[in-house]
Amino acid sequence: MFDPIDRPRVFALPPGVDFPAALVRGLRERMVGSAPHDMARVQLFVNTARMQRRIRALFAGQNASFLPKLRLITDIGRDDIGADLPDAVNPLVRRLELAQLVRRLIDAEPDIAARAHTFDLADSLAGLMEEMQGEGVHPDTLGELNVEQHSAHWERSQKFLKLVTKFFATDAPLNAEARQRVVVDRLIARWEKTPPTHPVIIAGSTGSRGTTRLLMEAVAKLPQGALVLPGFDTNMPESVWDQLDDELTGEDHPQYRLHALLRALNLTAT
Repeated sequence: MFDPIDRPRVFALPPGVDFPAALVRGLRERMVGSAPHDMARVQLFVNTARMQRRIRALFAGQNASFLPKLRLITDIGRDDIGADLPDAVNPLVRRLELAQLVRRLIDAEPDIAARAHTFDLADSLAGLMEEMQGEGVHPDTLGELNVEQHSAHWERSQKFLKLVTKFFATDAPLNAEARQRVVVDRLIARWEKTPPTHPVIIAGSTGSRGTTRLLMEAVAKLPQGALVLPGFDTNMPESVWDQLDDELTGEDHPQYRLHALLRALNLTAT
């Protein structure tokens, strides 16, 4: 499907384009001249069930043909590579566990927060923990940050972070984000030993989640792998694009995630 290249393979569609329609059209154009069943060998990952349904409908509305193996990125966690892993911990159960830990901390140090905020704090802590696991960041790493100017606030924050440290142990029950990270790490290791010979495409994702971006970077480097990015601004001045290197000032820009992905792949916008 793809000609060999010496760099990660990334395509992009501009803002305002009907992404699923353009994607299906591009797939069909690339398969011109191929055997009809070759389309069934294409493994296409998308990030939402809505896009998955739309792509299926677009294929069904055209001439009879084979469909690609259309899956959600989150479906990877159900593959054989993660068969030995237990199911992810129920999010509500994890939040209740954290609520108990937060309550004990508040009881021991009443000045740290009001008891009425226990469940709000537990929910925020659960969200932070999931993001850290997705990015592959351990709580101990945050303890090494230099935050002298906010030492009092940071000291309180550290007490809450210590509550989740045990959930990062290798034998700790995994929540959905941590489990997905383990599965993706295993899949990438498998690909490094035996790259798939069929096309593998991730379409529609910007890599905003750490685990997804890790998977996207690996797919872009496969012999028959490719990314199709959505909403990529090809008209952005180079001077503005370069300013997105600064995470503190660029993170709120709509192109920041795409910029970070390309930077990780050592690619430029042109």
